[in-house]
Amino acid sequence: MSSTVDPILRLLEVTRSITGVLDLDQLLQHILNQAVEMMKAERGYLLLLDPDTTLPMDRRLQVRAAYRLGAEELLEDDFSLSRTAILKVLEGGSTHHSQDALREPNPSHSVEMFGLRSILCEPLIVQDRMQGVLYLDSRIINRFSPWCREVLPSLASQAAICIENAKLLSQREEAMRAQYHDQMRALEMEAWKNAMAAFVSIASHDLKGPLTVLQNGLALLNRRPQNPPPPDLLKDMEVSLLRARRLVEDYLDAAALQQGQSLSLRWEQLDLHQLVQRELTQVEANLHVKKRDLYRFINAVPPDTLVHSDEMRLRQVLANLLENAVKYGRGTISVRLHPGQGEGERAWVEVSDEGPGIPLESQDRLFDRYFRAEPNSSVRGTGLGLWIVRQVVEALGGEVAVSSQPNQGARFSFSVETILPPAPPEPPAVPALPGRAHPASA
Repeated sequence: MSSTVDPILRLLEVTRSITGVLDLDQLLQHILNQAVEMMKAERGYLLLLDPDTTLPMDRRLQVRAAYRLGAEELLEDDFSLSRTAILKVLEGGSTHHSQDALREPNPSHSVEMFGLRSILCEPLIVQDRMQGVLYLDSRIINRFSPWCREVLPSLASQAAICIENAKLLSQREEAMRAQYHDQMRALEMEAWKNAMAAFVSIASHDLKGPLTVLQNGLALLNRRPQNPPPPDLLKDMEVSLLRARRLVEDYLDAAALQQGQSLSLRWEQLDLHQLVQRELTQVEANLHVKKRDLYRFINAVPPDTLVHSDEMRLRQVLANLLENAVKYGRGTISVRLHPGQGEGERAWVEVSDEGPGIPLESQDRLFDRYFRAEPNSSVRGTGLGLWIVRQVVEALGGEVAVSSQPNQGARFSFSVETILPPAPPEPPAVPALPGRAHPASA
């Protein structure tokens, strides 16, 4: 077979063989092996560029396949190839060929160390985008004949297309795996949420009956004229029953909201200062005696502040935020009011603590259903409290917000509709007495 036909047939054979390899690593090694054998080189390397163009070139250039060189040798300090030739190819985007590199001016360290003579370096380009370099060398002078230099660009062009396709296939498979993982996680989460919703609904309905009986019994005990229970015991029972009823109400609301039902509301005029004070007293009473010294509660809402809201819902929001501050915070827990900036603007109620704060990456999801910023924390919780807060506040026409810095506590805020006090009546005019000046002009 003539030398003009044999290389073409060989090229077609090699091209067919590389197009059937889909795994990227296997493909790169197969391309290099075929090129080394076809060009009769002694060594061969296939290098790819990292797509991150901000990296320096020595870090972007990575050997992905080597011919007759073990992986452990690639890690040796004296491993080197002619980076001069490779950089010329990367900069110029065309073939580099040296017939006798050792005799060229200023030969590189690797050329002298390995006694390299012939070097053939071909760029791997797809759609004007440089992917990497196919590098071949030999210690024999003028090892690569003219037909090698004519055939190698065609092989490199086909190889670059196959590499691109293998990369795209790998990315697609990775995306499909990630999508499958996300879908399975979503299905598992949905199943878990449905199970939790069913449990919450059943537990809440089962608890509501006996709690009502206990509450009625407690009322009867309070009305006994003789041998009443100790006042502290009655107080503890009242506090515990109120807290238990609120938990049941939260669970029932969560179950109703998950089923698409809306919250019931009863609008009225409320004294916010008094309402906040009752909630602070209730939260403090819930604390164990040994823990009460860890907290200081402040009601900084001005007296006689009137709001238009639903009393049960507003107390539900405050109770959840205050209990959350006690669970995760320390020190002073305060409730403040920030008036609206303009006429008709809603005011903001702020509940703050002096705890460790909330990680910034968790703050966007704090009001999501079942989300807990510290899922592995020893503090128990369902992840429903803040979600219910948001649902209730939005049902009342308001908004919720959170602000926190590490080791600087947390501030939870929600907006309310305040009622401006009526303007004081104009004082009656005082008639001027004869012969005396009017008081206003004195």
